[in-house]
Amino acid sequence: MEKRQDFMHWWNDLRMEILKQQESAQVFALLEREVRSLGFDFYAYGVRHSIPFTRPKIDIYGSYPQAWIERYQQQNYAAIDPTILNGLRSTEMVVWSDALFGKGSVLWGEAREWGLRVGATLPIHTPDSALSVLSVARECTAISAVELGEIRLRLRCIIELATTRLGELGHPSSQVEQLELSAREREILQWTADGKSSGEIALILGISVNTVNFHLKVIQKKFGAANKTLAAAYAAVLGLI
Repeated sequence: MEKRQDFMHWWNDLRMEILKQQESAQVFALLEREVRSLGFDFYAYGVRHSIPFTRPKIDIYGSYPQAWIERYQQQNYAAIDPTILNGLRSTEMVVWSDALFGKGSVLWGEAREWGLRVGATLPIHTPDSALSVLSVARECTAISAVELGEIRLRLRCIIELATTRLGELGHPSSQVEQLELSAREREILQWTADGKSSGEIALILGISVNTVNFHLKVIQKKFGAANKTLAAAYAAVLGLI
């Protein structure tokens, strides 16, 4: 009972502290503090956006060596990273091991060279279909069975609280705030997703074909989509239509 009460006090204090922060940097500072309190030297808060489909945008923040983050991005390691692939199908935390990185041995070897030798990654799925992960790492001392449960529970609380607050603050890791559609744009995209042509949409909405095409061009620019079909697909994945 006492241990449960201690946890609830910790969770409530952290929740209130994160809610008070008005800058994203302050939220990340709290993340680092909590990670260190769990006995880890490094952390990475990563977001795998749901678009573009072929090579989803990956954002990484935290205390990993910057040169390693750049290397990870350049090599597109997120495409083979088992901690990311696990997050696409599960929300369970994974502890790093040789077995986990079996098919990503090059990635695993390079990460270890940067001091990221012992660690764990916990994923969550956000309402906009993005994948957020919180990874923690240290150079030595394996994660014991005794600390495993507490790490899993606290990391989940930390990432959920941080992700929510970063979204409220409009941090770039939250893509929904950056892709706002007007009511008219939503209408046009919905009909586009149903397979209607610009001419058909114009008749349905009582506007000109030129107006429909103008809105579609604006929409495509917002999404960085090559055509209206792809823009509609992006909007559907993000829950915008």
